[in-house]
Amino acid sequence: MTSSRDSVLLEGEFDRRVMPYGRLAVALIIVLTVVGIPLIPFWLIWSVSYLPRAYARFSAGLTPTSLEVTRGVYFRSDSTIPLDRITDVRLHDDPLMRRYGLQELKVETAGAAGSSASAEGNLIGVVNAPAFRDAVLHQREVLQDGGSASAAASASAENGDNELLVEIRDLLRSIDSKT
Repeated sequence: MTSSRDSVLLEGEFDRRVMPYGRLAVALIIVLTVVGIPLIPFWLIWSVSYLPRAYARFSAGLTPTSLEVTRGVYFRSDSTIPLDRITDVRLHDDPLMRRYGLQELKVETAGAAGSSASAEGNLIGVVNAPAFRDAVLHQREVLQDGGSASAAASASAENGDNELLVEIRDLLRSIDSKT
């Protein structure tokens, strides 16, 4: 998933408690629909095989230029979120998440700001989520600072090139006037 030029700075680790949380969260949603109540036994049986495979597929890697997220069993998703497009990384939890000691990271990008956060940017169950969030935001700042420093360096080099061209022009004029 990572490109050959980007090495992984930090690999997100996911808490195994996300599996029982997912089992209970979906069961509660099914109960709330009332008509889905007969489906609860099927969900509980099916989730025994599905949730471990989904957990094994979760990954989040922070590279120097992006946040790379992989997930999904049947509908797989490999997302690369450029750090320069990230506008905010929020921590979220609800009462059920707190019961299991989990937090969710919601990554908002420039294209999705103001709307509901994009599905690729929601990471439930990252171990030490505040530290992972801080690492993403720090790397985003490093990238932005590096970008402005390189822009200043290129502007400085361009000024030096212009001065050299002016000097060459003056030399050519002086040679031309002597001939």
